[in-house]
Amino acid sequence: MRRVMTINNAYLEEELARIGVDPAAYPIFKRKAESFLVKIDDLSSAQANVLKQLALTCGADLAIPKDAYFGSRRKRSAGLLFANRRTLDKLISRLNEQSWLSRIGSSLNALNRPTGALDWRIIGRKIRFERTLIMGIININQDSFYSGNRYTNDRIVVRAAREMEQEGADIIDIGAESSRPGAEPVDEKEELRRLKGILPVVTRSCRIPVSVDTYKASIAKFAIENGASIINDISGMRFDPRMASLIRRTGAGIVIMHMKGKPRTMQKRPRYRDLMAEVFSFLKQRIDDAVEHGIARESIVVDPGLGFGKSLKDNYQIIERLGEFRALERPIAVGHSRKSFVGVPFGLSPEQRLEGSLGLSALLIKNGASLLRVHDVVETKKVALLIDRVFR
Repeated sequence: MRRVMTINNAYLEEELARIGVDPAAYPIFKRKAESFLVKIDDLSSAQANVLKQLALTCGADLAIPKDAYFGSRRKRSAGLLFANRRTLDKLISRLNEQSWLSRIGSSLNALNRPTGALDWRIIGRKIRFERTLIMGIININQDSFYSGNRYTNDRIVVRAAREMEQEGADIIDIGAESSRPGAEPVDEKEELRRLKGILPVVTRSCRIPVSVDTYKASIAKFAIENGASIINDISGMRFDPRMASLIRRTGAGIVIMHMKGKPRTMQKRPRYRDLMAEVFSFLKQRIDDAVEHGIARESIVVDPGLGFGKSLKDNYQIIERLGEFRALERPIAVGHSRKSFVGVPFGLSPEQRLEGSLGLSALLIKNGASLLRVHDVVETKKVALLIDRVFR
C-alpha cells in the first residue's frame, strides 16, 4: 500500500487505466482527486452554521470558530472549507438555492472554474503566459544590494540587455532607483538623469519588451515615451496619484506589487495579523481601484512583494502558498533573486546566492509563478524550461 501522488490528470488517467477503470468514469474520479482548502471570510454565525451543515451533506466539511456554534453575536468570522471538485459542485448548487448564501456560491464557483493561460496586454503587443516568463534585471544605480547587475555606462548596459535577450529573457526591467531595504529615495531629476542616456538606447536595441521600475508618474511617462511598454511599480500605484491615469491613457502594462511601508523603513519589524489575507486583500483592492480608473484588467500583473516589508518567515510562507494568489485571476510576478531570505540564514552574501535562487525558482514555478524577475537569466531560463516541462 502506498499513497499515490497524482500531480496532474495525465498521471491519474494512467493509474485508472492500469486497474481497468471504465474511461467514461475518468471525469468523475478526476474531480474527486482534486482537493480544495478554501478560506471563506466575513461569515455571520448563522451563515457559518448553515454552510457547515450543507458542506457535510455534500461530503465536504467546514471548520468554524467554536463560539459560532452557539450563535454568538461577536463580529463576523471566517471558516475553512475542505472539499474536492465533486463535493464543491454539489455545495455550490445547494448554496445557489438560497438567496442569502448565493454570494458565497458565486465566489466558490469562480474558484472552482478551471483557468487557462492568462494574457498580459502591454503597449503594442499581447503576452500570453503559456510558460514561465523571465524578466532580466538591470540596475543603473550604485545602491542596489547585488553588484552583479549594477551598470552606469550606457554601452555596458546595452551589451548586458542584448546578452539577456540572447540568453532567453522575455522582458528587460531597468531600475534607476534602488528599492533595497534601507535605501534612501532618489528625487525625480536624478532618476531621470540616470535613465535619459540609457533607456532610449536599450529600447531601440532590444526586440523584447522593456519595463521600467519606478513609482513616479513623471519617470513612467518619460519611460513610455522612450519605448518602455511596462511599468513595474513597487508601491502598487499608491505613492503617485498620477500613475493610474498615465497607465490608462498609454495602455502600458503595470506590475502592481505589495509592500508594507517604504524601502527605507519596510524591514523594521514588519508584522501582520494574517499575512496571506492582508497581501491578497491589498492586491485585490489595487486591481479593483485600477479597473475603476479605467485600466484594463488584462494590463495588470500582480507581485506579492517578497522581501518588501516581510520577515524571513513571511517570505517563506508566501513562497509556499503562492498559488493562493491565482484567485486574483492575473499573472503572478515574483522577485526573489539573490535576496536576503535566500542567503542570510546560511551566512551567504548576495554573490553566493545563485544556487538558492535557482532552487526557489523551481519551487515558485511549481507553486504558480508566471513571471520570475531575476539577475541570472540564462541559469533561471534553464530551470524554468525544465520545471515547466514537468508541471505544465
